[in-house]
Amino acid sequence: MNKKAVIFPCDQELSSLATYIDFENYTITGLVVLENSNAFVNNESGIPVIAITEIDYENFDSIILVDSEVARHPFIEESVRREKNVIHIEQEKDFDISYLEEIKEDQYITVPVIFVAGVTPYTEKFQVQLALRKKLQENDYKVSLIGSKRYSRLFGFHPYPAFMDGSINNEQKIVSFQKYVKYICSKEHPDLILVGIPGGIMAVNKKHHFDFGVTAFMISQAIDADYVIMNMLYNKSYTEEQMEEIKQVCRFRFNFEIDSFHLSNTLLDPTSFAFDRLKFIKLGKREHEQKINGLYDLMNPADMDKMYEDMIAKLSSYNVNQIF
Repeated sequence: MNKKAVIFPCDQELSSLATYIDFENYTITGLVVLENSNAFVNNESGIPVIAITEIDYENFDSIILVDSEVARHPFIEESVRREKNVIHIEQEKDFDISYLEEIKEDQYITVPVIFVAGVTPYTEKFQVQLALRKKLQENDYKVSLIGSKRYSRLFGFHPYPAFMDGSINNEQKIVSFQKYVKYICSKEHPDLILVGIPGGIMAVNKKHHFDFGVTAFMISQAIDADYVIMNMLYNKSYTEEQMEEIKQVCRFRFNFEIDSFHLSNTLLDPTSFAFDRLKFIKLGKREHEQKINGLYDLMNPADMDKMYEDMIAKLSSYNVNQIF
């Protein structure tokens, strides 16, 4: 029998992704939110969102902890006292970098690679990764996915590896990430691999720099992308010229070509620029004033279909893999 588990702490984004959760042999019985949380039920999974003050300890055997910063929360301490199992999702089955020693640097990646990147964080990169994986699987492709979030294991795929945030130098990180992708390919034999790139590709200002795109740079130096989806902050009046500027930045800074853009539902509040923490506003509806080639709302099934057809057509023209 599957063990029963709750996920803690759940926020609005995780609640909206609940329908995709596929965490090994656990049945998820609730999404537990912190005090004064803005999380709400926004999924079709049927998993209830539970206020932390209304916990029924008989309803679960384990807690899947998705944020180590709340590991000392009274809810965790009381659960441990009641002999509940706490699974630290960021540490669970952490990848052993020694496995990469058997991978040679001249070993080729023989399947197409798709990047999902964002101009800034909070641009629905993870949602796009999940939706695209689902679309590919529905068309009988075997997909390996390296997610842009550390809790990617909740959804049945590989997280961004911890060694990329470790103490090894940047050159070692680039080589190790390349080997990490090769290792996954050698073990899983996918038809293609999706790579979600954490963070953003550029600074908003000197105060909010999102590591100046260093993570995106290292990944783009480690492996070549055959198709790139760039997630954009919401703006209803993007122009062709603005899209071309972003393409130029990526062409010369990261050495990849953007193939499609996703218009996210996230608006950056400019009044928060002066504060330590930026404020991102989630919109219920997204519109665009003019048609721009390659700009999609990939949460819309019709737009996902169009982008998918473009992607398959490009990969087929490369003849990278005989499945296309």
